[in-house]
Amino acid sequence: MPAERKYRTVLLFGMPGSGKGTQGAVLGQLPDLVHISCGDLFRKLPKYGSLGKEIVDFTSQGLLVPDDLTVRIWERHIKILEMQEFLLPQIHTLILDGLPRNYTQAERLDHMLDVVQIFHLKINDNAKAMARLKSRALRENRLDDINDEVIKRRLATYHDETYQTLKFYDPSLIYDIDAGQPPLDVLRDIIVRMSLLDHEWHDRLKD
Repeated sequence: MPAERKYRTVLLFGMPGSGKGTQGAVLGQLPDLVHISCGDLFRKLPKYGSLGKEIVDFTSQGLLVPDDLTVRIWERHIKILEMQEFLLPQIHTLILDGLPRNYTQAERLDHMLDVVQIFHLKINDNAKAMARLKSRALRENRLDDINDEVIKRRLATYHDETYQTLKFYDPSLIYDIDAGQPPLDVLRDIIVRMSLLDHEWHDRLKD
């Protein structure tokens, strides 16, 4: 894909329960930002469809959806957004959470994504992360987030696979944020950094 077709992208990284979805949803309400949650894409697929059934087989066990299936679903969604003009590469910045989930996905998406910032939402207390996941599960009826063993498996998968994905990117792109703060404080830290990033980008366009 030509360089000009790359999507300017901000990635949200963090273990399950770190608040990626919450922050992404808020950021997605701002002008020129388009939030895409990989988890939401999966959950919105009809469960009676072939793709939906495949996804449930994995997520119900706390397992990650295979890379090929994940990338194909994401690419289809991107094409639909462009066709509807909800996503215009020359105007919008993507806010991605839940993708890429591992090093292989980062490699496969590299030709499409111009990653300008990675917010690493760090939470060092696994017990707090588990409590957040259970609270969300009850609030949003996510049955796959209630079982302790499933949650522990997802946290272990994050540390073994997703966290390692950060090594694919230039360390200068990674901006650590304390996700143990109240959500509004986390949002403040993200917005301050995004504002600086936006000014830098517009200055480059002027030059």
